[in-house]
Amino acid sequence: MTSRHDQRTATIVELTSVPTRRKRGRPSKASIAAAAEAILPPNQAVPSNLSSRSRPASHPTVPDLSGAHALFDGLIEDAMTAIEKGPSVPDQVLGRYAPLASLLRSVSFHEGRLLERGLAVVAALHPDLQVLGKPLKLPLVEAAVQAISTNRWEVLDGVCFDADAGTKGTYRPDLVIVNRKTRKAFVIDLKRSLAAYGDSTLADLTSRMMATGLVLPDFLYKRHKRLSITSVDIAVIDGASRKSDHTQGIWKLGELDDLLGLPGAAAAMERLRSTFGERVRALIERRALGALGLQKPPPTTSSTASTRSPKHDGPQVEKAGRAEDGRSSGETPVARIVVGFARSASSSG
Repeated sequence: MTSRHDQRTATIVELTSVPTRRKRGRPSKASIAAAAEAILPPNQAVPSNLSSRSRPASHPTVPDLSGAHALFDGLIEDAMTAIEKGPSVPDQVLGRYAPLASLLRSVSFHEGRLLERGLAVVAALHPDLQVLGKPLKLPLVEAAVQAISTNRWEVLDGVCFDADAGTKGTYRPDLVIVNRKTRKAFVIDLKRSLAAYGDSTLADLTSRMMATGLVLPDFLYKRHKRLSITSVDIAVIDGASRKSDHTQGIWKLGELDDLLGLPGAAAAMERLRSTFGERVRALIERRALGALGLQKPPPTTSSTASTRSPKHDGPQVEKAGRAEDGRSSGETPVARIVVGFARSASSSG
């Protein structure tokens, strides 16, 4: 399967110890607040009604996030402020329409970022899910890349590669979510739309995700407080919900309930996208009228931005008692790591 050199870094590890199980159950208000801290403005509090204490732990659901002070409102306001403050690049061809083109490019970028942040909030409401957050730079170990490119993936079940071995670069997933109950990790790449991605581009992306999946168990065990996982699922999520092929790791945004095992997740994310779309279309209309000289362009800052404190880089989602523990000294993670495309939560254990 691998060359003689590669065999020094590829190992099939055996179960050597049973890690202490974390207490499972309802997520506390503190844990939800900590998970959202990295994506909310410093002066915006987490609504008290978002705690899932009132629902059975075995049947978690996403509460309504559409209230006037809900978490999603803060995320949308942040995105709109960033869009309105975005620079306008002059263009001799587009002329007076150049600011409008810059606006549309900015909308595309910030929509993707908004969906990532929204998914982090939704996943944090699940009592068993731990959102590791960004930045999480996963190494593309050369031996793992070669193993993925020269073998059928099913023959690599149980193979784990050393995260400290020679690398061919890194891959930054949008999110890494760990289910502490099933000890499964989801490596997620969320795209606002897959319409512009060809089959070869998606194949290259999923290959890199699978290669990092073969390294992730060792990476998390060494650098995230001995976090132990037994399987890794990869999922490329289409934010436009147009494309789905679970055999290739492609999921629609509308299939999040099944992917994460969290009823209401898809509806919450669709509501986030819909509300953001309404705000964006109104802004585009105002800017278009201004470009045509039919309406005076509004100020570039959001009407509410002046009342909010300057935003600074907050701690990552990992802050809630999950700070990095540094590299370990030669200990190995738990064995029989299974890496594959994400499967339905209802059909996997």
